[in-house]
Amino acid sequence: MANEEFCYTCDRFEPHRRLDEREAAWLKGRLGRASVNEFLVCLAPGCRNLRTGGNKRPFDSTIRVPVFD
Repeated sequence: MANEEFCYTCDRFEPHRRLDEREAAWLKGRLGRASVNEFLVCLAPGCRNLRTGGNKRPFDSTIRVPVFD
C-alpha cells in the first residue's frame, strides 16, 4: 500500500511504499545492516529514491533502489 510522502529528489509529494523482499535484501547488503524496515521507496516514474518515515533525506548521497524483474 502506497502513502503520499515528500520526496526530496522529486521535490514534491509522491506515493511511497515499504520495500519488498528483494529490495530489502539489496539494501541490507548495500548498507551492511541487519534491518531496513524503516525505509520507503518513492514510486514516481524514474525516481525510486529512499527515505524513512521520519527523515526525508536519510543519506548524504541519493540511494535509488534498482528495479528487479
